[in-house]
Amino acid sequence: MSELPTDDKKVVAATWHIELSCYCPACGKYVDLLEAPDFWDGRHLDLCEHGTERTEAVEVSCPLCAEDFTVKTEY
Repeated sequence: MSELPTDDKKVVAATWHIELSCYCPACGKYVDLLEAPDFWDGRHLDLCEHGTERTEAVEVSCPLCAEDFTVKTEY
């Protein structure tokens, strides 16, 4: 971990939020697909990766109802 700056600039704590959200086509709930327990199993994505073969037509499961479906990314 890096040390805090010693000049007069204020230091503020911040939190990154990364999500992959959509409405599930089966249950209709708005869900963050990254909350599915097996989302990362066998999958490697770089932070903020988009527009690549790995991020287009992503096969996922709804974390609420377990419905399998494919999502495409918007940007």
